[in-house]
Amino acid sequence: MMSVRQLLALLAATLTLTSTLASAEVQYISDKHFVPLRSGPGGQFRIVHRGLPSGTQLEVIQLSDDTEFAEVTTQNGTQGWIRTQYLMDEPPARTVLENMQGDQAQLKTRMQSLQADVDRLNTEKDSAVAAMNQAQTDLSETREALENLRSLSEDAINIEARNQVLTQRVEELTTEFEMTQAENQRLRERMENSQFMDGALAVGLGVLIALLVPRLWPQRKRNSGWA
Repeated sequence: MMSVRQLLALLAATLTLTSTLASAEVQYISDKHFVPLRSGPGGQFRIVHRGLPSGTQLEVIQLSDDTEFAEVTTQNGTQGWIRTQYLMDEPPARTVLENMQGDQAQLKTRMQSLQADVDRLNTEKDSAVAAMNQAQTDLSETREALENLRSLSEDAINIEARNQVLTQRVEELTTEFEMTQAENQRLRERMENSQFMDGALAVGLGVLIALLVPRLWPQRKRNSGWA
């Protein structure tokens, strides 16, 4: 005796597969562990496949006259007949769940991979930020060093200019000193000549006085013994 579930499946198969299909239709093996695939539309035909697992995707070619069997082809090309009660339009819940679990596992793996990429990118970003900060620090130090060099260059130029002015002033003072020294020498020689002339004049004047004074001074008459 068929169960309610089997009756519902058969009713659904009868409503949807009432005639030979003009084009192929994709269906799935219902929630059974294994379903045999036979060479013809009946249990008396030999089995070409011992058992298709639940959730196997099949391509329906045609239905038997009593619609109890359907000729199908598997994805790997195996062809045979299977009872329509084992067919359904959608994958069974367990297959869907397994697929969802597989998709979830893939998504989890993908998420972990993406998280690893995010962590790697964050690490690279931190390294880039640190390198940029170091570059900015180096640039600031370089600018400061250039400013110091510029200041030193300006100081060197100013010192050189001051040295030139001082050198010129020293030369001028040296010239003035030499001229003053020469003038002093001339004055000293002039003074020596003047002193010599004054001395000679004084000596001459003394001699002259010594010669003239006796002549100008009146002499006393001598008293003779006979007076």
